[in-house]
Amino acid sequence: MTKTPAGTIQYRILACANLRHYLPGANETASVETKRPLTGRALLRKLKIPEGEVMAVTVEGKAVDLDRVIEKSCAVEILPVLSGG
Repeated sequence: MTKTPAGTIQYRILACANLRHYLPGANETASVETKRPLTGRALLRKLKIPEGEVMAVTVEGKAVDLDRVIEKSCAVEILPVLSGG
């Protein structure tokens, strides 16, 4: 893990399945650094991931409401809406 400047929050993003194409280089993982805490919804906007394509956002493995403020550096997983036939 890289060091971040004091007062900076770093979210380690894992975008699953078809959501990965929204991350830089269409990678499965990315890192977002910010000076202030973001909500799950704000994080999706920053990554330009349409909310309608997201089933859930988890923080450290626990599902969270999109309006919850993610106050510390942590792992955030973004799960897509599932479909099948």
